[in-house]
Amino acid sequence: MSPVPPFVVVRYGIYFAVAVAVVSAWLGQRAGFSFDLVMLRAVFVFVLFAVLAIGAEAVLNVGLPEPQSPPDPDSEDEQPDEDGNDE
Repeated sequence: MSPVPPFVVVRYGIYFAVAVAVVSAWLGQRAGFSFDLVMLRAVFVFVLFAVLAIGAEAVLNVGLPEPQSPPDPDSEDEQPDEDGNDE
């Protein structure tokens, strides 16, 4: 299990995506772009950062399986062959 509680990365990633989208819209307005182009740009930036946050959360929550220790050669029981014969 990951030491990070669930949905923390997504929550703060969405907050960050909103902040970046607002800054993007503000800078677009100051640069003289039309309102519809500014909103389109802000939505695109928001979706891009939100997908990155969701992907980061998925990577943190999906862990690799723990490696299994190799069997101890001294404790092996005699296993029959594939043919079913004991050797």
